[in-house]
Amino acid sequence: MNDNEVNKARRALLAGVGGISVAGISGCFGGGSDNGSTPLAPPPDSPTKPPITEPPITDVPEEPNSPEPPEVNESIFPSDGTHPPRGIHASFVEDPYTSRTLTWFTDGHDEPQSFIRYTQDESLVDKWGSGQALPQDMEVSEPSETFGVEVRTHRVTLRALDPDRSLFYQVGSDIGGWSGIHTLKPIPEESWRFVHFGDHGTTPNAQKVHDELLRHPADLCLIAGDLSYADGNQPVWDTWFDQNEPYLASHVMLAAAGNHENKDGSFKSSAGAFKSRLSHPQPGISVTASNPGSTFYSFDVGRVHFLVSSAGAVIEDFSLPEELINMEVDLSKAAIRRLAGEIDFIVILQHYPIWTDQAGRSPANFTLVSLQEQILVRYGVDLLLVGHDHIYQRSAPMSYGFRNPIGYMQVMAGTGGVSVRLFDDNGPQRWSESEFVGIGFVTYDVAPGVIRGNFWGAGPVGLDDESRQIVNEDFEIRDSFEVRKRSLASIKSAAVMPRDPKILLKDYSMIAYHTKLRNHRDEHGC
Repeated sequence: MNDNEVNKARRALLAGVGGISVAGISGCFGGGSDNGSTPLAPPPDSPTKPPITEPPITDVPEEPNSPEPPEVNESIFPSDGTHPPRGIHASFVEDPYTSRTLTWFTDGHDEPQSFIRYTQDESLVDKWGSGQALPQDMEVSEPSETFGVEVRTHRVTLRALDPDRSLFYQVGSDIGGWSGIHTLKPIPEESWRFVHFGDHGTTPNAQKVHDELLRHPADLCLIAGDLSYADGNQPVWDTWFDQNEPYLASHVMLAAAGNHENKDGSFKSSAGAFKSRLSHPQPGISVTASNPGSTFYSFDVGRVHFLVSSAGAVIEDFSLPEELINMEVDLSKAAIRRLAGEIDFIVILQHYPIWTDQAGRSPANFTLVSLQEQILVRYGVDLLLVGHDHIYQRSAPMSYGFRNPIGYMQVMAGTGGVSVRLFDDNGPQRWSESEFVGIGFVTYDVAPGVIRGNFWGAGPVGLDDESRQIVNEDFEIRDSFEVRKRSLASIKSAAVMPRDPKILLKDYSMIAYHTKLRNHRDEHGC
């Protein structure tokens, strides 16, 4: 397929949005198989509502007699060059304060050399936007193959950035075309915000979540798996990245792999789409040569340590034993560092929940009970952020299904919009503190010694299979909670050495069997 054919195919996919029926939004409402790949046209560059912070601010009236905008040099704005950049998204693979990694795509394999030009000099931006001057700073991208499609993935890691200043950038080339100018704000060290959700897709409800996210600026976005729902249809990843570029190009995003990412590869190349398109830090223990990239890694932001786990979602890539060893060592180090006063909180992000009240899946994921829960309790994990079940549910501090003041809090927000599910008729278990049916995401405001969470949710028209997928309510705070720094006694009890791998993996054959069984079940039951 030549470049013109590739571009035509992609445009056809993006344009094929007419006549979307309610039934087409999701392939399963309470069971069956989700197909979150119903595409939408790419969203406009700005949301339909003004950006807000909590509490909302009122609209500011336009100033009268505003001056005419200066003449624009069209070459620095989005253009239809031979290989226009698209799907721009920001992350970090190194220091979260002094580095940024920008990733984007171009169609075909004969693209011209692609660049990023950037500045942290805010006084230059107006001149840049009006075509009077360009930044002196420029880096060449590192192109690589993209799993499953004739597309190049481009990456650039910018280093030695001023951690107190915003980054202004655009990507592309004079021949291929340039993107617009995007802004990445610095992450504050003491008080800052991150956001979490999972199970996104490309449905109309997913678009609503994206648009609402733009109204709640955050310093870090964490996606708990099942991003695009491509399920092996690789161009759907293009749709997802293009659809979410307004948010992803201006917010740092890191993600966990989910069971639908597992459908994007085969056997040894499991999660190939996830690994080739996203840029993440490398794990503390090096990945084997046959497994480039990773679906598990850790990092610190401020006084919070994050560990991103695959929870066995991509067990076919043979990385799970290594991941379990990595998790044990990583959490042990974090617990000891917490005792030393270097950090306050330990947070795990993964796709699968351990305990749930979603209909058809309650009361627990017993594979993860045996695989992970004793690790979480042993090292005093504070928050477990998950998706997979398309409901919102938050636990009290808990362990092994019982409330425990020194346990972990599980926050399940599989509410990214791919579909809306229901709770089990037996009602919430005793560990549960909050439940919601609908779509939405969680914001976490981090301050010294405390993390304050708010779930922003929007409810559906009704609860039957069809109307439940139509969300017409406004987004509002549906749940609020706090996680406070542990007592010294609790911190001391969790600061223990990692166990020997032989002890940790002594039942691995049984763990692997049940993990594959769970993955097979979820592949056919969403």
